[in-house]
Amino acid sequence: METPLIDQELLLERFDGKGGWTFIRLPDVPKGQQGYFGMRKVHGFIDQYELPPCNLMPFKKGVMMLPVKAAIRKQIKKEAGDRVRLILYPAGQQTKEIIPGDFMECLRDEPAALRNFQAMPPADQEKCLQWLMEVSVPDARIQRMADAINHLAEGRSYLGTKIK
Repeated sequence: METPLIDQELLLERFDGKGGWTFIRLPDVPKGQQGYFGMRKVHGFIDQYELPPCNLMPFKKGVMMLPVKAAIRKQIKKEAGDRVRLILYPAGQQTKEIIPGDFMECLRDEPAALRNFQAMPPADQEKCLQWLMEVSVPDARIQRMADAINHLAEGRSYLGTKIK
């Protein structure tokens, strides 16, 4: 079972001005180590609404924030000034236990790619799987899988760089 980064009741806030964002301030969540510009990829729940993988964004003085789209606010029937129950988990945490079946099936069709994937250190295998799974658009995920398998079959890293 996953351990949540946060499980709290928090306030929906809104930036002033036209086009201001509605967001949740998260002072107790550290910035992500891997994300661009200090972003951190998470998934979870706002009240009973399930959040797909999304990015927490750095705010001020080390605080993170979660933008909350109008479609989500409409589903949970809440606006700025209301309190919500927020439960967030790090995205990609479960890939260590589950290798996507489609990816393994494709690796089996390319023995050289399978050998090279299995020869990778476990941490690199994990990074590869997170890279594959972070894309939610099916066509983009399929393209990433194909690229990774072709690169591995050619003796390169899953991203296509030379292996040192």
